[in-house]
Amino acid sequence: MSTTEYVAAAEAAMRDEAPQPRVEPGMDALGNKLLGEFNQAKNDRLETEKRWLADLRQYRGQYDAETLEKIGNRSKSFVRKTRVKVKTVDARVQDLLFPAGVEKNWNIDATPKPSLSSDQLIEIRSRLTQMAQGQKPTKKQFEAAVAEWAKERAKSMSKTVDDQLAEAKYKAVCIKAIHSGNLYGTGIVKGPLVERKVRTRFVKGPNGKWVAQNESYVVPFVDYVPLWRFYPDMAGATELNQCRFTYELHSMTRHEMASLAQRKSFNKERIVNYIRAYKDGNSILKDYENELRQIGERTSTQAVLNGRYDVLERWGWLDGEDLRNAGVEVPEDRIHESFFSNVWMLPNGEVIKCVLQPINGVTWPYHIYYFDKDESSFFPEGLASIMRDDQTMLNAATRLMLDNAAITAGPMLEVATGLLATTAKADEMYPWKIWLRNNTAPGQQAVRAITLESRLGDLGKMAAMFENNADEVTAIPRYMSGENATSGAAGTAAGMSMLIGNVNIVIKDLIGSWDDGVTSSFIRGMYFWNMQFNPDDSIKGDFDVKAKGTASLVAKEVRTRQLNEFAQLTANEFDMPYIKRHKLNILRAEANEMSDIVKTEDEMRAEQDSDEAKKQRELQAQITQLQLEEAKGKVAKLLADAEVAKTKSQEMLANIELIIAKTVETKVASIFSALQAGGTATATPFVAPAGDEVLQSAGFKDATPDPSIAQLNGPPVQATQGTHQVLNKGASFAVQPRAGGNDTSVDQPNTQEAIVRLPAADIDVPTGQAGMHQGLTTAEID
Repeated sequence: MSTTEYVAAAEAAMRDEAPQPRVEPGMDALGNKLLGEFNQAKNDRLETEKRWLADLRQYRGQYDAETLEKIGNRSKSFVRKTRVKVKTVDARVQDLLFPAGVEKNWNIDATPKPSLSSDQLIEIRSRLTQMAQGQKPTKKQFEAAVAEWAKERAKSMSKTVDDQLAEAKYKAVCIKAIHSGNLYGTGIVKGPLVERKVRTRFVKGPNGKWVAQNESYVVPFVDYVPLWRFYPDMAGATELNQCRFTYELHSMTRHEMASLAQRKSFNKERIVNYIRAYKDGNSILKDYENELRQIGERTSTQAVLNGRYDVLERWGWLDGEDLRNAGVEVPEDRIHESFFSNVWMLPNGEVIKCVLQPINGVTWPYHIYYFDKDESSFFPEGLASIMRDDQTMLNAATRLMLDNAAITAGPMLEVATGLLATTAKADEMYPWKIWLRNNTAPGQQAVRAITLESRLGDLGKMAAMFENNADEVTAIPRYMSGENATSGAAGTAAGMSMLIGNVNIVIKDLIGSWDDGVTSSFIRGMYFWNMQFNPDDSIKGDFDVKAKGTASLVAKEVRTRQLNEFAQLTANEFDMPYIKRHKLNILRAEANEMSDIVKTEDEMRAEQDSDEAKKQRELQAQITQLQLEEAKGKVAKLLADAEVAKTKSQEMLANIELIIAKTVETKVASIFSALQAGGTATATPFVAPAGDEVLQSAGFKDATPDPSIAQLNGPPVQATQGTHQVLNKGASFAVQPRAGGNDTSVDQPNTQEAIVRLPAADIDVPTGQAGMHQGLTTAEID
């Protein structure tokens, strides 16, 4: 038998297409050998089972029987802090591994240099030649085409795997494994294996009626494995890849057992005979099952579970000779080797199935998540075990607080019954009770109160100390579960953000453990499963499987917080003009897994081009036009008001100028009149006294200094050489030039000089307004 035939036989066995296995003489010997192996694995796990039972009691808030006996009649309260820690980590890890959107914590990509078969390379080259109309593609074009071809196949493979995981309820399975890992320290996911399912379709028959038609199809099998039914090789192994074997104990109903007999890879004859021999089942309660029933408040401890059957499933290495004795065809040249195989057997050691590993590239079908792995054991500690001491001390402090509060709530009474009257009842206590006593020992108290000291303050500090220590030991602080911390760094938003970032480091370690133990190996197994069993050639290629939980999901959460904080900081009138708000909203939506609610640029343009958008734009344009016209009217009114104000201002300025001019004119007229009156008074001295009398009679007082105008009268003044006299109605003046100039001045008349007299008709004396305005107008020039 060649290696190819060997692999084909393994595939056929897993597809239930192989013939019913024959009962070989060596099967019973192999079964007895494996049964002893299982019993040893079961004994090696006993101590670990005790720890798991203590973890479960601690999670559920229950004391074991020994502790309850020691507590007696005192308080039995249990502070369930372990449950809070486990649920907090469960929710946090689930949220990161399985976000609400389409983001996955794994990816399938083409390798940098895909390895394709010769048929695939020929197909790609043929397509390039057709596209180039017969021209041979260059090496660069061919490599680019190969890379693009592999990329498209990788996308198809990724979509197929995603659909298969959704159908297999992969998320629900993983959530159970995460909880098991956080509580007990170990969580196990099983798969992918080959599972044949039957679905019903309705087709239209020849008579026109719709009839049901069943069809079978092969899908990947995914399951969660509780720790209680998993038995690894604990003798010398602390890792799965170090184990020689693992056992999984199935507890099946009669219906499930009968369905197992219908699968072609199982020995139907042995299964049927076993069911007939044990009509009511054969599953005996194990020690841990009795404990689990009590924890779950199921007090029944029957020796036999009616209708249930135990079946052992073994995965591990077997010698080629043992396999041959069990009926598996092993090549002669490989009989000395060990082969990874799958064996099913009944509790009596009868082998009902023995096949080789069905999927190339996949060894163990189990994928393990560890909470706090170390090298001491296959099963590490979980949260419950890590905080066991702090939980115990917290419970003890709380019980002491309640006991102390109860015992100090009121005084205790010491009663000397011999001093009481025979009718007094010492076992009754109520307000205003009257104690009747006899005459014995009158100075001694028959009833005395005993008061105990309250220690609630000290006990409260002790409880707080152990609760804080639990935070440190588990590295899961209370504010992770939503407790409103207000002291220290948690008292500010920036400080709380820093603390959450520190906690993410611990969560990142758990995500890394899941990626290494489950995601990478499981998704790689799905890839190999589809490469081997999926008939769709369009999804097959040379791909890399990557887990990206720690690489992207934790970083994505940090980025989400940063984007939200930045949006809040820039939501003000000063920063808004400098921020691309639409781009920021897109990034925030993507980070929060809500990218579908933000309009894309194409959608915005499409809306702008739609009829409704046009109507909206027209209406908006009309509104804008009306607003513009209204604004123009307001501006025109303002301009008109400004023009009116300007006209009024100019009018006021003109009036002011007119007033000033009139004031000047009045002053000039007054000066001119004064000069004219002075000249008249000088020329005719006898007029001055008469004017003074008139003015005095009107109430004026004379302020003219001496000599008065009346004293200017005298003999006629004679004009000297170079002068002429100006006579005004009989008056005479002597006008002489000033020394060194042409100006003239009026001197006193000189009677000794010759007098030049001119006729009165020859003198032009300006009178009235003509004299006042003389010299203010420009003479016309001929």
